[in-house]
Amino acid sequence: MEPIDHPVSGYALGVVGGDIIAGDLVRMACERHLLDLETAGERGLYFDCEAATMVTNFAKMLQHTAGPLAGKPLELMPWQVFRHGSVFGWKYEDTGLRRFNSTYHQVGKKNGKTTDTSVPMLYTQLFDGEASPEGYCAATTRNQAGILFKGIKRIIKRSPLLGEFAKVWTSSVTVPKFDGVISCLSRDGNSSDGINPSFLARDEMHRWTDRELAETIVESMIARSQPIDWVITTAGHDRGSLCGELRGYAESVLRGDVTDDKLFAYVAEPPIDCDPTDPVAWAMGNPNLGVSKSKAAMGAAVKKALAISGQMPNFRRFHLDLWTEGAESWISRDVWDNGLMAAPFDERMLYGKKAWVGLDLSNKIDTTAIVIAVPHDGLIYLIVYTFLPEGPKGFIARAQSEKREFVAWRDDGWLEVHTGGSIDEAEIAKRLEWIRAHFDLQEVAYDPWGMKYLADELDKKRFPMVEHRQGFASMSNPMKRFEEKVAQGRLRHNGNPVFAWQVGNVHRDEDAAENIKPNKKKSSGRIDVSVAAIMAVGRAEANETKRKAMEAAVV
Repeated sequence: MEPIDHPVSGYALGVVGGDIIAGDLVRMACERHLLDLETAGERGLYFDCEAATMVTNFAKMLQHTAGPLAGKPLELMPWQVFRHGSVFGWKYEDTGLRRFNSTYHQVGKKNGKTTDTSVPMLYTQLFDGEASPEGYCAATTRNQAGILFKGIKRIIKRSPLLGEFAKVWTSSVTVPKFDGVISCLSRDGNSSDGINPSFLARDEMHRWTDRELAETIVESMIARSQPIDWVITTAGHDRGSLCGELRGYAESVLRGDVTDDKLFAYVAEPPIDCDPTDPVAWAMGNPNLGVSKSKAAMGAAVKKALAISGQMPNFRRFHLDLWTEGAESWISRDVWDNGLMAAPFDERMLYGKKAWVGLDLSNKIDTTAIVIAVPHDGLIYLIVYTFLPEGPKGFIARAQSEKREFVAWRDDGWLEVHTGGSIDEAEIAKRLEWIRAHFDLQEVAYDPWGMKYLADELDKKRFPMVEHRQGFASMSNPMKRFEEKVAQGRLRHNGNPVFAWQVGNVHRDEDAAENIKPNKKKSSGRIDVSVAAIMAVGRAEANETKRKAMEAAVV
């Protein structure tokens, strides 16, 4: 069988072709698979049809243990075949080992997550060829970890064949033939000391709050040749949480903002602004709709949520699989990248042209941004420089604890890292000198708060400094002009992933008079680039308005 003819590829083709209902991020996962079939060989990867089929066939040995399907053989649905087949099918040519060792699966509630996760947990015990395999059902509490573990024990008890290999005990499952074990792992239960996981199931990751436990158990897999970290969850309510970080990173990989050949991601979400009564949106967040979750149940749930408005956030989170805090983006990613706005451009074509700069110095220990706005041929080109101090423990430690994408962004030239624990203002001044030498610099807009020393130094060097405070009075019109340019598709941002991340973080405040501004405290992450861009575009647009007024006066 050719890889393109395998059911994994069949699902991907169905989604991309529009025959299977799926949200944007699932579509991107499918496009990634199909593109990899054509190009991954250049990176030493290949798709092993036999390995992908083996894991999906193994699932048929298991039985459902709850709900209307209880007692019936487990038949993986196409969306499950795609996920399991992808994780176990993609391999490295030189070693034959699996490509993916980190996975993120996000689907709505009641989509069969427990049964679904049992498949790779049990398969890796019996057919992985790993010496003394260790599988863990991990959670921050013993009770939560026990939910998945109890489900696995029930599946083993219902399967005569599995019962010959696996022995069920109160606190563990053992596989004597391979010296394997499955058990629970939690902060308030069994210790994570001395473990050597070959398969790690982190169920309902959105409930995790213990970063130390998460990092400890994932790092414990390092001695294994092809471990799997299997994160499966429903959407949460805090995009700044551990799960929110993983969700954000998964999106970055699927969109191509970051290259990570070791992460597999499947994120089943409808659009943020979807109609909650639309069955198409239901199917996007619930790939098992009509199988383990009925349309009638969805209809009843949405009817109740519409009648009791306080229940709508939970309906969106549990049943549409949408994050309910920080999910209402100021500008959605699809709008931000619409048309040619993300198209690459050569900034050298803009040298010598009039330019307006926005500078947001942050608090010197976070990101600082310089954004250049260059109007040209009816468009505004935005050139972005983002700076980040490496932090007291070094840059890699900072990236691991805050945002994994930092490393790739630095390597790709989107993020500049300063040595030490704070932003080097001398380097900021040097960059502004470079900008002045290459553009016809009109203004440098800046927030005077926390920038007195640098502003004075730049003023002495005769930079055209313009104070631009962050309240409604100063920010409302520039922010509205920025929104207008986005809606018209008249911005060009070069596909800068740091810029896209910070635009997605913005919380838009509005007062009774409909004045607006970005709110840093309520935003879901850093927004320094967005603030600098709003200031730069605002100043450029103000100049254009002034120029048109003068031309009209002359006429």
